[in-house]
Amino acid sequence: MGSALASGATFSPDVRPGNVYLVEERRPKASYEMLEHALSSGCAGLVMTRDFPKKLLGEKDIDSCRIVWLTNLVGEGRVNPTAIGILMSQVRAFIESQKRTVVLIDGLEYLVSLNTYDRMLQFMHQLRDLVVTNECVLIVPVDPRTMSEREIALLERSMEVVVPRPDAELADEPILNPGTGEIRLMDVGPR
Repeated sequence: MGSALASGATFSPDVRPGNVYLVEERRPKASYEMLEHALSSGCAGLVMTRDFPKKLLGEKDIDSCRIVWLTNLVGEGRVNPTAIGILMSQVRAFIESQKRTVVLIDGLEYLVSLNTYDRMLQFMHQLRDLVVTNECVLIVPVDPRTMSEREIALLERSMEVVVPRPDAELADEPILNPGTGEIRLMDVGPR
């Protein structure tokens, strides 16, 4: 059963408003599937990414999303990845200007590499508070190989962890069940 929203619409039972999802995957395939599912349920979307927006739009069905490119190049729709205050204000403005939103931050590893991990952890905690109070969804893909066990554990402590099955087991199956919208997960052992 999905979580009811003020408008009467629902998310999948596993993608609930007011939650932050840490999707542990090498490439953000499941994360974008979760985003597309939220978009199809009527949410407004924001994607902050290290990928070039035109390339991303050519590969994903996210034309309705606002895309912010994390780059040092100056221009419309671009934000310096070291300007954490600007990133936060853009996410806040987007969330607070819409009734139902989903935000995907694809580039946490990049942000950590340019800022300190502690600064990015504080940023993620502030985002979590914003998401919880505004009943929206935040999806954060991360490749666990890029961070220490301690760093991943600190992120996992404040987020819902999603670990998709490895690609070898998936074949062409979608991460989201088209009928129910449920997220298919793998069994996770010790990390």
